[in-house]
Amino acid sequence: MDWYHACEHLAEASTALYQEEEKSKRWFKEQQTNLFLGKVHAITGPLDQRDLSDQSRYFHTHKRRMCYQEFREEGYPIGSGTVESGIKRFKSRLTGSGMRWSRQGTERMLVIRGAVMADTFDALWEVA
Repeated sequence: MDWYHACEHLAEASTALYQEEEKSKRWFKEQQTNLFLGKVHAITGPLDQRDLSDQSRYFHTHKRRMCYQEFREEGYPIGSGTVESGIKRFKSRLTGSGMRWSRQGTERMLVIRGAVMADTFDALWEVA
């Protein structure tokens, strides 16, 4: 689960839990640390106690995907920016004005586009 999006949900939860802005900000900062450490129960506990199930549901649902410290230690990114950027680069070449692709054509173009972006097109061309 993307760190940025999880923090957005955490901010929504903090404002639902505390109407006073200062308390909301303080709770958000404290829980942001718990979120990074994978201590999702520290977030869901107060939300469930106050019957804020709409806010806690997200954290219950994605709990196993929220081990950000562990993921970072293993070398995995915790944000989706790199992936989203890569998708935009693929998409920009395949969805130009007037372009229409069959499924088979799209699959072939994805291989070619990937090879161009990875600078392995010449090797791919030799195999083909």
